[in-house]
Amino acid sequence: MNLIITIPEPDFKGLGKTEAEARLDLAIFFYTNWNMPPARCAEYAGISKVVFLDELGQRKIPMRYDLTALENDIQNWENYKPMNGSN
Repeated sequence: MNLIITIPEPDFKGLGKTEAEARLDLAIFFYTNWNMPPARCAEYAGISKVVFLDELGQRKIPMRYDLTALENDIQNWENYKPMNGSN
């Protein structure tokens, strides 16, 4: 069963935040409470995934990182070949 939630474009006037700040706050809410992937949250916030992850770090919000992600990172590192040919 899929759940689709349509969120209307909010009216940010009176929140004391810019639209960008409010979107970032919502994206972080989606990440922490709904387990939305960081790339999707970053897209909603209108920023890159790297900037989104940096913002999580600044707010001391832990990243979800499981054994599968670690194994993928190890595999990628083992297969990494520098472009300049050095080891």
